[in-house]
Amino acid sequence: MKFDLYQYLLLFTAIAASSSILTPFFRAIARKANIFDHPGGRKLQESPIAYLGGLAVATPITFGSLIIVFIPSLSEIKFQVYLGLIIPSIIIALIGLFDDIYQLPPLPRFIAQSGVGFITSVMLYLTDSGVKLFDKSWLNYLVTTLWVVTIINALNFMDNMDGLATCLSIMISISMFVLSYLNEQYVVSALCVAIFAACIGFLFWNKKPATIYLGDAGALYLGFLLAAISIRIDIRSQSEIIRVLVPLLIFAIPVIDIVQVVIRRIIKGSSPFDGGRDHLSHLLLTKGLSEVKVLTVLITSAAVLSFFGIFLSEVI
Repeated sequence: MKFDLYQYLLLFTAIAASSSILTPFFRAIARKANIFDHPGGRKLQESPIAYLGGLAVATPITFGSLIIVFIPSLSEIKFQVYLGLIIPSIIIALIGLFDDIYQLPPLPRFIAQSGVGFITSVMLYLTDSGVKLFDKSWLNYLVTTLWVVTIINALNFMDNMDGLATCLSIMISISMFVLSYLNEQYVVSALCVAIFAACIGFLFWNKKPATIYLGDAGALYLGFLLAAISIRIDIRSQSEIIRVLVPLLIFAIPVIDIVQVVIRRIIKGSSPFDGGRDHLSHLLLTKGLSEVKVLTVLITSAAVLSFFGIFLSEVI
């Protein structure tokens, strides 16, 4: 089944509106329950900002995906997408929500993320998806899990400036929509539209000066969902290098950020999971750029790299 433009627009409008309407509702809950992101560490705000924005993003995506599943035709494929992507994403969002409220130590959080990532990798293979770089299945499971866990944390790391993680999610979801649509994976492309729409609706409240943040519930949720979708997309190139390079280019900014942060902290002898102002956004700020210019540089770079990745997938 090929979704037409009207269906995509209807899905986008419904989810964007729902996300925008739900955001102040969850912001009020966060303020009443005293669930705030306080200044310090890698965050730049001067006063506490409400969490729970992730719930305003996850809720419409989840229900929007249910609508996609119940549309007649290709029901088996859509059920597999829901089972292999949406349900695990809800689990990872709940882990993030628990962390937002109770401030979990890094190790239990990492173990939980790895567990969900491994289960997802197995489910992807059961539906004939997943990384297929090696002859041995366990190596492919390992690489898939590593990719999912890396992107989960990479996007969470980038949630350090008003609108940054949200804008990156928008850019990545648009890029994967184009890829999946060109490859005639219309259910996957519809899910990308749902993510894009939810982030657009949320961005109205998350742009500078933000009144609510994604929190771990939102950043982990989006990171997982985007990572898992990237594995499901069938890149048509016959080159194994291109099939690996394309997702790396689309996720280049968060991947570069987490790699350089981890290396810097290991060299300094500190934990990679400790908060700090050593991210790409912070480094650009130290060069004298304003927050708006930093956001523009990073999102423009992400757009250029994503376009290059899509171009490679179609010509090589």
